[in-house]
Amino acid sequence: MKQLALVLLVLPSLLVATPVPAEEVLQSSRSAGKLEADRDTDLTAELRSATPIVRSRPSEAEDYASSPETQRFAGIANRYDQLFEIYSADARLIADLDGDGFYHALRVSFDVDVNYDAADVYAKLYLSREGEPWSQYFTTDLFHINGDSAADAYEVETELLEGYYPGYYSLLIEIYSLDHAYMVASEVLDYHTLGRDLPLESLDLDAYRAETYGEVSVSVGAGSAGSLLLFLLIIQVVIAARGARAIPLQKASKIKLKRLS
Repeated sequence: MKQLALVLLVLPSLLVATPVPAEEVLQSSRSAGKLEADRDTDLTAELRSATPIVRSRPSEAEDYASSPETQRFAGIANRYDQLFEIYSADARLIADLDGDGFYHALRVSFDVDVNYDAADVYAKLYLSREGEPWSQYFTTDLFHINGDSAADAYEVETELLEGYYPGYYSLLIEIYSLDHAYMVASEVLDYHTLGRDLPLESLDLDAYRAETYGEVSVSVGAGSAGSLLLFLLIIQVVIAARGARAIPLQKASKIKLKRLS
């Protein structure tokens, strides 16, 4: 019984989760954009040849946004006679390999208007998973807008390659103008503005699940390791309990044999 008591005493301490250093989460995606009216450019073909953009973690979204690469169109002046708005914006989900309702590719379209004259603008696009920090994934090229014309609507197609966990995402569009030092318009696309969710996940997860669909797979992670440890400890408890009961039975048999003799 001492062995059983010892195992039961140690069991709770072994089941306490051991802190594991958080691994650096990499997020990568590739995007391509064009004016919707541009019928000579195949956006999907442009996407296939685009260079993936890798971010070390979501919290570095602002660092990425302020990098020389994405600030190449920094505002040079302020025109106080111009007001901008995103007149319309939409997001369309376009690729779900495993059929679980979470997509790894999407197309975002938006129409930016200015109240006076014309302007050269560009957009920054961000994603946020269920309230997590915004993570920028693309900066468009410059494009020209003219008043409230619908012919200057812009679209961006994106593949999320790695590091985007399954979830319901919100999408942020920020508009910047060459004639203004700061952001001139923004719009959040989520359930409240679209009337539908944006269920997304990265391609590595979408493809993996598609390949293993219908199969039973076991992954050894924090949860499964804990379950395995619990299973082994239960076996030890059972063995110890049986051993504790077996010892008195053997002694009783010897005592009985002595009495018979």
